[in-house]
Amino acid sequence: MKIFLRYFLLLFPQKQEKLNSQKGFYLFWAAVLSLLAPFYLLPPLSAASERENILKNSQAQGDEDLISGVRASVRKSLQTARTEKAAITKQVVKPDPVTIDNRSQTSDRQSASEFNADKLLQLGIRQHQTGQFQEALKSLQRALKLYQEIGSRPGEANVLLNIGETYFTLGQYLRSLAFYYQSLDILQGIGDQPGAAKALDNLGNAYFYLGDEKQAKDFRDAAQKLRQEIGNPKREAAFLGNVGIAHESEGEYPEAIALYKEQLATARESRNPNAVLDSLNNLAEAYRTLGQYPEAIDFYQQQLLIARKSGNVTDEGYFLNSIADAFEAQGQYPEAIEVRRQQVAIAQKTGDVALQLIALNNLAKTYQNAGQFEQAIALYQEPLEAARKTGDRLAEGTALNNLAFALLKSGKPEEAKETLLNSVKTWDAIRANLGSTNRYLDAQTTTYQRLQQVLIAQKQPIAALEMAEQGRIRSIVDLLRLRLSTEPVGSGLKPAPKKLTFPTIEEIKKIAKQENATLVEYSIIPDEGLYVWVIPPSGEVTFRRIELGAQNTIFPVSSIENVIAKIPESLGLQAPGNPPKPKESSGQAPAGNATSSPAKAPIIQPKPLLQLHQLLIKPIADLLPEDPNARVIFIPQKEMFRIPFAALVDVYGNSLIDKHTILTAPAIQVLALTKEQRGKTSGGNRLVVGNPVMPRIAPALGQAPKALPPLANAEQQALEIADFLKTKSLLIGNQATKAAVLEQMRKAKSVHLGTYAILDDVKRQGVPGAIALSPGGSDNGLLTSAEILESFAQPKGQHLRPELVVFTAVENGKGKTTGDGVIGLSTSLIAAGVPTAIVPLWSAPDAPTGALMSEFYKQLKQNDDKAKALRQAMLKIKQQNPNPKDWAGFTLIGEPR
Repeated sequence: MKIFLRYFLLLFPQKQEKLNSQKGFYLFWAAVLSLLAPFYLLPPLSAASERENILKNSQAQGDEDLISGVRASVRKSLQTARTEKAAITKQVVKPDPVTIDNRSQTSDRQSASEFNADKLLQLGIRQHQTGQFQEALKSLQRALKLYQEIGSRPGEANVLLNIGETYFTLGQYLRSLAFYYQSLDILQGIGDQPGAAKALDNLGNAYFYLGDEKQAKDFRDAAQKLRQEIGNPKREAAFLGNVGIAHESEGEYPEAIALYKEQLATARESRNPNAVLDSLNNLAEAYRTLGQYPEAIDFYQQQLLIARKSGNVTDEGYFLNSIADAFEAQGQYPEAIEVRRQQVAIAQKTGDVALQLIALNNLAKTYQNAGQFEQAIALYQEPLEAARKTGDRLAEGTALNNLAFALLKSGKPEEAKETLLNSVKTWDAIRANLGSTNRYLDAQTTTYQRLQQVLIAQKQPIAALEMAEQGRIRSIVDLLRLRLSTEPVGSGLKPAPKKLTFPTIEEIKKIAKQENATLVEYSIIPDEGLYVWVIPPSGEVTFRRIELGAQNTIFPVSSIENVIAKIPESLGLQAPGNPPKPKESSGQAPAGNATSSPAKAPIIQPKPLLQLHQLLIKPIADLLPEDPNARVIFIPQKEMFRIPFAALVDVYGNSLIDKHTILTAPAIQVLALTKEQRGKTSGGNRLVVGNPVMPRIAPALGQAPKALPPLANAEQQALEIADFLKTKSLLIGNQATKAAVLEQMRKAKSVHLGTYAILDDVKRQGVPGAIALSPGGSDNGLLTSAEILESFAQPKGQHLRPELVVFTAVENGKGKTTGDGVIGLSTSLIAAGVPTAIVPLWSAPDAPTGALMSEFYKQLKQNDDKAKALRQAMLKIKQQNPNPKDWAGFTLIGEPR
């Protein structure tokens, strides 16, 4: 079941619409929640030998004989967002203690220790279900100790499995493997085949999220074969559900619903209540996705009836919440409010304060959505008071955000503003005590978004722009793990450059004039769309609000993040490890599927570059300069940094690069820093690096490190560029170690890096970004953003002096470039002294990239304006290779000269 993840989102409704539509929805929250887990020291894993033993055993059982068609269908489903949700919720969010139920072994002669261990185990499971992960781990660890003391192997296996599931929910997949392996060893030893099958399934899920699809498949196949041998009808139901999910992920809802109904019939035949609930939930969610809310409500109510009969108040509260959501989606607020009141009453029965506060928040939000703001405001007060009493700063800030939004919607902007400023003080207090921590960053972002809304409601667009900049600067220093010069030293954070401050409107106008550019700053406001400010060199500020639904985007747009996510596929870019989907040559379903479907007509796909132009450029086109040589500096927000602005295309087929000279920056105030850094650059030789002996990095967290693919063409390109630049500072292959590059980088005039910009936190140092160089000695070859900041961004330390750093390739362990990755690496270099960085948004084909780089340096030799040189290079390659993937995959961040 999806109990906790659903409840958690109810505390952060501003993120739900954004994240529900993205493939990485549950992975994202798992990564966020991993920060809440206590740190447990685990013995070193001998994962390779463990895997060999397990696979040897499973192969001996003949798991290779599984039906290939069904196996392919399940694997395909696991590569989709719907299956990611199912993999976590089915296996983790609602742990199934029935599968290895040691409680049935309890008798009148059970010792007090075993009784207490059972109680602790059940408490841990309940705490897991309600999102109390720290408490769950503590309870489960205590239960484990008791089971080990009394020698209860079934109990020990059960609790190990549940600890593993808790770590899995928290996104700590490698740690979950340790407990799954231990549990499996015990279960196989005591002959518990159903329990062993569950452990194998869990291992498969963990390996899938670690990026090892082969291992995941091996374990899942072994589990399926084991269940076939022992004749487990409840697993048959789950298997039908997986196939249904695969159909649903392809938009084949009639086929999916038919499979879910078959799953339900099988589950009822086996008299397995958990399988029945799972089947009903699949049906409810499918109908809900189709917008058929009465049908969804019917299946939710069937689940509710089962929960009430079993006395499971946690499930009862969850299903009431789902029913209320469905009523709200239809605009039936009186019905939704009545159901929410029942949810509050159920939560009060549990005695669980956290569940009670969640239920009250739900009711308050429904009153708010119904326009009954006074009731919402009154209800929001209780979670706020509870948070203050317990000293929970995160809960306090979140409650203040919710209260402020209700005040704003009720027509009380001044009270809302005061409430939000108190929320800002809460985040500042957390930073002062703990330093920068990801736990509160999303809630802090919400605070600054709400403040912008309040100021716009008060008709203060200039103040809203200042607030938007304040939020950006705060996000940047949090991302880089730095503190502002105005913040206390005791936080343990290193100081940020003094120019990273909160700018006033006069300073913003000054920056536009100094840059001789039109500044365009976007701010994403979840429930309103986009705010955009345009500031030309003359200093006039124009504000416009962009409503997503009001723009002619050709195809409907639910969120800008959804459109951005479609860019790689639309350009024909293939993320690492994700092969293109096979084309269906006939209307027949794959072998082994329960149903077949008729051949589908071709689907006309949206054009995200056109949609983004309609959304971002058309509403402000009249404010942009007519001279194509005039600079336009876009200041995107978060994932908008993944947008190739140069390639945005209008309805006539004209690219934005045809009309404008384009740069980007993470904040307007960062341009003040880059201007200052430009005045400090020096150096003589131009350093060129080409195709280092690639370092080994883990494609995903916990996966075995692998060497990055060599960039053979980058080596030849480096030789040619070095010859063109007439420089002897050339490092090729194993010469390009971190030590050698750093030594020459300090005194270089410019740096060309024919290697990967790694836009991920590969060393888990908290700051995303690294440069791939040759390993040497004890050095692994990775120059990380954190190391750059530590070595070169300190006020009294040495700084980098190049005026330009260029990357030619990009690598990301998760298969896509992230906004934080681009900002983390580029801003680390800027803070260290580099005023301009050219960063790739994707790895383009070798030939066009080489031609683009060569043309860029030729243009730069004729004109020292880097932005103009990049524009001219793009235009030339665009003529030869019109597909934007060949020419538009670079963004210039910082100073043009």
